[in-house]
Amino acid sequence: MKWRPTFGLCLVVTLAIAGAGCALRPPVAAGSGSMVVAAAIRSVPSASSAPELIVLTLSMGGFTLKHEMPVDGGAASGAIQSLAAGNWLIDAVAVDSDGDAIYAGRAKAQVKRDSVTPISITLRAVEGRVRIQVSAAGIADTATVHSADIFVYYASSSSAYRSYKDICEQDGYFIVEDTGYPPRSYDFRVVLKAEDGSVLYESEYASFGVCPGKFTDVTWSPGLGGLQIDVEFLMAPGAPGNVCVGVDGTQAAVSWTAPPDGLAASYRVYWRYSLFDRYTTSRSQQVEAAATSALVSLSSQQRGSTVHFVVVARDSSGQESLRSSEVAVEYR
Repeated sequence: MKWRPTFGLCLVVTLAIAGAGCALRPPVAAGSGSMVVAAAIRSVPSASSAPELIVLTLSMGGFTLKHEMPVDGGAASGAIQSLAAGNWLIDAVAVDSDGDAIYAGRAKAQVKRDSVTPISITLRAVEGRVRIQVSAAGIADTATVHSADIFVYYASSSSAYRSYKDICEQDGYFIVEDTGYPPRSYDFRVVLKAEDGSVLYESEYASFGVCPGKFTDVTWSPGLGGLQIDVEFLMAPGAPGNVCVGVDGTQAAVSWTAPPDGLAASYRVYWRYSLFDRYTTSRSQQVEAAATSALVSLSSQQRGSTVHFVVVARDSSGQESLRSSEVAVEYR
C-alpha cells in the first residue's frame, strides 16, 4: 500500500490597502487606491509539499485582477497599484511546485479614497482526493469474490467516516474514488463478499494519509503468510475385555481385563435386571484404574431375575469406550 505523508501549514495573508492614483474604473465610488499585500507563513513543518506561490484574485463587480507573490523564506509580499475605490472580494490560494492549490482563503476589503485599510486572510488546507484500489489476489478462491465494502475511519470518529458498499470489480480491482477528504491520517478496512452477500474475508486495519489539495492513491491487497498445522489425535480408550461376574447373596463380584492401549483412567460397571431396562448411571459404580474389579450391591427385590453386566473404560479427559461384551448371571 502506498501513500504520501500528510502535513499541516497555516498561512496568514495581511493586506494593506492604501489610496493612490486611478486605474480601474468600475461603476462604483469615485477615486482609486493601492493594495500592499504581505503573506506570512506561520510554520512550515517537514513535508512532502510546501507552498511556493500565493495567487491572489481580486474581484469587484465585473472586474477581476490577478496577482502572484512568490513564497520566500516562509513569507511573501507585494504591492497592487491603482485599485478603484470600492468593495473588493479577495481569494488567496497557496500553490506548491506541482501547481496544486494546497491552501486557500477568502476575505472582503473596502478600498477607501486616500486611506489605508489593513486586512488579514487565514488560509486553510484544501481538501484532498482519494482513490482506493482493492485487489483480491491471493484469496484462496478469488473467483468467488463478487463485491467489496471499504470502511474509512479517523482516530476520533466513533463510527466509519465514509462507507463504500457493494463495489463491483473493474479490471481485477475493486475501486472507489472520492473527494472532500480533510488532510489527516485515516484507517480503513476491507470486506470481501460472495454473490449472496456473505462475508468471505475481513481485513486488518491499514492506514493512509491525505495531504492538502493532493490526490492520494491507495493500493491494497491481502497480506499473505504461511500456516503450520500440527494435528494430535485424542484417542478414546478401548473396551474392557474378559468380563466375569460371580453372585454371592446380594453382592456381585465383577472383574475384567484392562484395554491394551493403556488409556483407561477409570472404569464404570453398569447392570440391569431386565432386557426392558436400559443401562443408567443410577445402576452403576465407578472404579479408578489400575483396579480391574468391583463389588456391587444388588437389590434384594430383584431376586429371581437375570442380571446383565457391562463395563466401560474412561480416559482422563472423560472420553468413554464402547461397552464390553454383556455378561448375564442368574440372581437367586
